[in-house]
Amino acid sequence: MSTQGSNASAGSKGNGGRDGFVPRIQVFEPHRASLPPVRGYMREFWARKRFSLELARFADKAEYLDSNLGKVWLVLNPLLLAFVYFLLVTVLRGGSDKASGFTTLAHILIGLFTFYFAQNVISDGAQSITSGGRLILNQAFPRTLLPLSSAIRSFWQYIPTIPVYIVVVVLGKLFIPKADIHIFSWALLWIPYVTVCLALTAFGMALVFATMNVYFRDTSKLLSYTTRIWLYGSPVLWLPEMLHGWHRAILYINPLGPALSATAEIWIRGHAPTLAQLIGLLVWAVLAMVLGGYFFISRERDFAVRI
Repeated sequence: MSTQGSNASAGSKGNGGRDGFVPRIQVFEPHRASLPPVRGYMREFWARKRFSLELARFADKAEYLDSNLGKVWLVLNPLLLAFVYFLLVTVLRGGSDKASGFTTLAHILIGLFTFYFAQNVISDGAQSITSGGRLILNQAFPRTLLPLSSAIRSFWQYIPTIPVYIVVVVLGKLFIPKADIHIFSWALLWIPYVTVCLALTAFGMALVFATMNVYFRDTSKLLSYTTRIWLYGSPVLWLPEMLHGWHRAILYINPLGPALSATAEIWIRGHAPTLAQLIGLLVWAVLAMVLGGYFFISRERDFAVRI
């Protein structure tokens, strides 16, 4: 986006010279894709981080104003879906004993909670630029703050789901003690690493889809179907150990595969993530942030023209 100003000097032709009025004409035109000074951009991004926090807090309150249950839906929606998918999986498998059935339910539950966290970061972030058009046209700020606010809000919505999972599993273990689920173990110390890497991966992908949505408005609609297929291709409704040999590469080609596999390893089996999962988490986080950040920042000065 470029801005051009033209000033009429006193005594020149037209009313500008006689009245002392200095007209200023702003011309918005497409900007070539290029990175701004990175150090200055990051400095301004960090200085305005509170903007993302306040925007996330406002959007979080506004989303459930017209709902009687309010934020209960944050947990109720994936919880009901988990039971639906559990019934579907058990029917397709032809039934199973109570212990293995409850283990399957716990796997689906924690997998859905984790997957929906990443999905919300990506989906809400993809729409953050087009929905924040007025802010972009009237304020100068790093546009990455808008997808960041969506990511922050998605994280706040993800936090309440963990206690719900723990309560469900604890109650289940009381009635089905033979269920092979390890609720508390030292492996839980890996949760922050997995969550941070997953959040960075999802945020980087949100930057890509947010940019695409500016140029192709159908991106957000197609994304809803893509994430649904993505769910079926991720180790949520099926166990990672079902894949053998070269088929296990599917877990690492999928950007969310290492995170979901590590989540099952920690919450279900009580084991630390494997070295391959830890490396996969880090690689996808770095790739998503570098590629997504470059794709977004190099084009964000063009957003005001496209919106």
